[in-house]
Amino acid sequence: MVSFSRKTFLKYGISFGVILSTSQILQYCKTSSKERYDYERKDPFGPGFLSENISPILKAIRIGITAPNPHNVQPWKFKLIDDHSAFLYVDEKRLLKDTDPTFRQIHIGQGTFLENLSLGIQVLGYFAEVSLFPEGKYTIGDIGKKPIAKIVLNKQEDIVRNPLSEFISDRVTRRSIYEGEDLTQEDFEKIRKDSAVLYSELKFIPKAGSENLRKQLVAAMQMETDTYNTYEESRIWFRYNDEEIGKFKDGLSLRATGVSGLKYFFARNFFLKPGVESWHSDENKKAGMDMFTSQVESSKGFIFLKTDHNEIIDWVQAGKDYLRLQLATTKNGFSIHPMSQILQEYPEMDPIRNEFESSLRSGEKIQMLVRLGKSDYHYYSPRRDPKDFIL
Repeated sequence: MVSFSRKTFLKYGISFGVILSTSQILQYCKTSSKERYDYERKDPFGPGFLSENISPILKAIRIGITAPNPHNVQPWKFKLIDDHSAFLYVDEKRLLKDTDPTFRQIHIGQGTFLENLSLGIQVLGYFAEVSLFPEGKYTIGDIGKKPIAKIVLNKQEDIVRNPLSEFISDRVTRRSIYEGEDLTQEDFEKIRKDSAVLYSELKFIPKAGSENLRKQLVAAMQMETDTYNTYEESRIWFRYNDEEIGKFKDGLSLRATGVSGLKYFFARNFFLKPGVESWHSDENKKAGMDMFTSQVESSKGFIFLKTDHNEIIDWVQAGKDYLRLQLATTKNGFSIHPMSQILQEYPEMDPIRNEFESSLRSGEKIQMLVRLGKSDYHYYSPRRDPKDFIL
């Protein structure tokens, strides 16, 4: 979570005697290139993947797990039924118990997977029949025990592909600084039309007049940072360098937050050190807050996704809609970054969240809030081997 000025780079570069070769510079300065490093997630429609001799359901799972999910914990596990069907479960070993104690965000991540799979498998000529909660009533106590969904693939020679399926390969969550003009109402209407969300309501907040919202978002991140358990949970899922990213193939990282080039080189080699003490130091927390504040202030507009109710099924369905929203923003040339801190449901966040949601009617819930803008930065967050998800 370290940020530096040009002057700081020069100062420390000289003091450490750093000399980088051309190849090293290219390695650290990856910003706009769409080339994927080995530790980044693979294109599920790449020629190598498509030619693999595996069952249709495994190909579908491989597509589905490229979906966005909280903290990139990849909270999915599967029980295969046959070559064309499987059960989806929440992986109870990959929960966010401090920042997501109700497990609402984890279940939103189940919805993003299901919609990503359903749209993506159309490319291979299949229709995905998805049945939610196939074993009946599902409660939080059933996490990991009862399936979220049953997935059955049906081959259709004349299937009409949803246009959003074309953008699954390029979909990325960009947490970098945003450039370009502010989003207009016309921009939002195009995104809303293309997303064609099924279960939620999308609301647009222009950059102009969002001063109070931006202050609330920064305050929420400050609360998460100052609350030991929630900030520690982020440390547990943080991958400090490319080697750790390649080893674990999950979690958060500097690259995922948009840090690249010399900033990345100095941060990972000289400043951001593994360990509890370094992570919770005042210096590190301030640097993280400075970075987050810059991200928020660079936003060109905001969209939130609201449901009329706040039950588990609403969470899953909101996840489906969020996936469609992100694909639609990709289609329209915009970047998207969830601002989830203010929606989290632990006691310390309650006052900030309640103020933010004070205009809602009884029972309503804002399930997702995102900032939007434009950015050329590319980082395809890693995914574990599909076989690791199979029971």
